[in-house]
Amino acid sequence: MAASLDDQITVWIATHRWAPLNPLFIGLGTIEKLGAVWIALALVCGYWRWRTLLPTLGVAALTALVVFAADAATFGIKDIVVRPRPFVTHPEIHPLYHVRSSSFPAGHAATAFAGAVVLSALAHRWTLAFALFAAAVAFSRIYVGDHYLGDVIGGAVVGAAVARAALSGVGTLRRRWPEALGTVRLLRPRALHSTPRPRSRRP
Repeated sequence: MAASLDDQITVWIATHRWAPLNPLFIGLGTIEKLGAVWIALALVCGYWRWRTLLPTLGVAALTALVVFAADAATFGIKDIVVRPRPFVTHPEIHPLYHVRSSSFPAGHAATAFAGAVVLSALAHRWTLAFALFAAAVAFSRIYVGDHYLGDVIGGAVVGAAVARAALSGVGTLRRRWPEALGTVRLLRPRALHSTPRPRSRRP
């Protein structure tokens, strides 16, 4: 039986590595565990914008909840799909490290795109950078031999969907309980790049 395009692309990438890049792509997977890098970026972005604790922690908490939810969603799907890892199906692939769960969808890709969507909603000017970083994380999962191309695409869709649902939920809560959730107003999409109003000068 002829291999699918998904198999062909995955095998080609995982068997055409360039050794100097191996630590980079392994490292991307390491810092992306449970979306940790996106929580750290949320703290940096929040503090850079507000220089105060409450809104910074609010952004970080929202990001953490979203990436954890995306990761949990992928594990729920993995238990249903149960797709073997590419290095199991294709012995010519030698993974740079082993994982035991099923392959579809890719959890790292899900948390990466979930984090990218949340932070892009907070800082539009950095959308391209966040998207490219998430794409690099997703590609690293194919490169190290742990996932198929279809896995990372599926993970990206799951992560982005979870993030959009969370942002929609935040917007709904703000509209229904604006006073009780006053601090959530700091999570508006334009918050991180809004221009401060000029101060009036006294004569």
